[in-house]
This record gives sequence, structure tokens and C-alpha cells, in this order.
Amino acid sequence: MRQFFSFLLVLYAALGYAQEPSGYYDAAQGLTGSNLKTALFNIIKDHTVLGYGDLWTAFESTDARDDGTVWDIYSNCTFQFGTDQCGTYSAECDCYNREHSFPKSWFNDASPMYTDLFHIYPTDGYVNGRRSNYAYGEVANPTYTSSNGSKLGPNTFGSYSGTVFEPVDEYKGDLARTYFYMVTCYEDRVAGWETNNSNGDAMLDGTTYPCFEDWALQLLLKWHYEDPVSQKEIDRNNAIYQIQGNRNPYIDHPEYVCMIWDTCSAVTHFETQDYHFSATNFYSANENGIVYYLFSQNTVHNLTIKVYDITGRCVYTTQTSPGSSKASGILHIDGIHGFLLIKYNADDKASDTEKIIVP
Repeated sequence: MRQFFSFLLVLYAALGYAQEPSGYYDAAQGLTGSNLKTALFNIIKDHTVLGYGDLWTAFESTDARDDGTVWDIYSNCTFQFGTDQCGTYSAECDCYNREHSFPKSWFNDASPMYTDLFHIYPTDGYVNGRRSNYAYGEVANPTYTSSNGSKLGPNTFGSYSGTVFEPVDEYKGDLARTYFYMVTCYEDRVAGWETNNSNGDAMLDGTTYPCFEDWALQLLLKWHYEDPVSQKEIDRNNAIYQIQGNRNPYIDHPEYVCMIWDTCSAVTHFETQDYHFSATNFYSANENGIVYYLFSQNTVHNLTIKVYDITGRCVYTTQTSPGSSKASGILHIDGIHGFLLIKYNADDKASDTEKIIVP
């Protein structure tokens, strides 16, 4: 495991996380939950508003593959910038257009959301038309499948059973972080969007926080964790920053997603040392850097220790045997940026989560 964690650190350095200007997120330091979301809103809300026609040119900087063709996330078609833009279409691969991944009808076609590059992608016009303004979801029995495997059909994730559009796995995290960006950058407006469209209503809950219906939030968290930030996202974030003057904080700091919407309350840097966990004792870090943790219950069942890396992705899990009356263990963390979550079932609680924050 030590070699695996060391590999992750090298990978993070290669991917180039935290390329934001020095001090860009200083106002967000030490915050969690809705307070962190509001701080990020104040950091990114003021940005250059583009004209709708400007998007075609912007795509050449934000969404070009290495060979100079359009990077379409909905199909396997090859498009040339400019010459292949829609226009009309009657089949897949006819042309590409400007896809509001967060559908424009959800915010009533209003500015500045209407031209915000962070949620607008060049995509196959026909596939975009089939997606329409349906919510994202997961589909087991599609009524339509695009050339790259994107699917339309009844949702199978969570409590919502309406028609949804499921992108391929490669872009699910991208789109989840896009949605987290939208409800953050437009925190002062998002509560009023729920009633604009029935498909938007399916995902949005009419609040400033948490913004999403529970099924939708769990879907986006799942996609965020399972598809970590890619080099494509990093490059796109940097390119849009040059055009709009703001950034997607959930690409720069994927851990913010968990700190706002999930169960972690802080992120720290674990040095190379062993951490011991005990269900019966709590001590501060001793001279050897060992930390013991106290559970509030005397008897703990099904203790699970999860290690999440800087992307918010779970990279290690260990679990005690079911029914054990006490839980303790040792886990070696080798120089990884991240945080630990301990999930368990206890006698006097159906389930709970405790967090270990290491100095």
C-alpha cells in the first residue's frame, strides 16, 4: 500500500493540481458546509460574460483534442472547428453545437448562465437534441444509445424513475463537478430555478443549500468519487480562466465537494507514520505520531476505515468482522494528502460517521 500511495503523489504532481493563482482560495480556508460554498461563490461569481456567438471561438481553446478536432463528450464523431458547427442536423455526426449540460430551460435562458463556458460543451447536435433538457442519471434499459455509449432512458438510480440521460463513465465526474460549479457560482439564483422546468425540478430542491434533491446529490457524489479529475478538466479549467476570469473550484480542489456536501470536515496532510484507531480510548498524538480515536458508543459493529485522496476518491478500505464488540486497528499512511472517514454501525445508532482529523 505504501508504494501505491507514493505512486498517487507522483500522479497528482504530474496532473498539475492547484494551478490557481496564489491566494485565489484564501477566503475559503478553514470553512466547511454551506459556509465554504458561500465563500467559493464570492470568489468565482464575478466573471466576464461572453456573447453566445463567442462560444464557437472559445471552444477552440477549451475543447480541442490533441489533433485539433472537437472534443465531443456525447459521441465518437470527428468534427472540425468552424466548418462542422450546426446548422441543421438529422443524424449523428452531422454537426456539433453548444450543449448546455445544465439545461438552459432550467434557469429560464437567463444571463450570465446562458453563456458560462463551464457548463457549455461542444457536442454532437443530434445527440444533444436527444438528450433535450432531461436530468442526468443512470440507465439500464436505454431507448437510445449514441456512438460513444451515452444513453437515454428511465432512471435506475435512487428514487427518481423519470427519463434521464447517462453520459459515458469517462465524463461523469466532469459533469458532476460542472453541476457543483453551477449551484455555487449562481448561489444567489439557484433557489429560484426549481419551478422553471419539470426535469430541472427532478434534480433541484429549491434551496441555496444543498441545492439538489437527495437522489441527485448522491448520484453526483458517486460520479465525482468514481471519476476523479482528469488532465482534460485541468486544461479546460485553465483555458476558461483565461477567457472568463474565474475557475471551477471543484477541479482545483476536488476535496471541496466532500467538505461541502458529504461527510468530511477537513483535509490534512498525513506524514509517513502509523495511525492507530481504537473504539475505547482517545489520546492526542504522542511522540510517535500515533493517534487513537474514541467512539461515543461502547460497542461498535462493522467498523470501516476509508482513506480518501485529494481528488475525493476512496483509495483504501478495511473493515472489521461483522458483529465484533470492539473495533480497533492500525493503518499506515505514507505521505498522502487526504483525510480519513470511519463509518460504523453502533448499538444505539443505526449508522454514523466519525472523522479523524490528524494535526
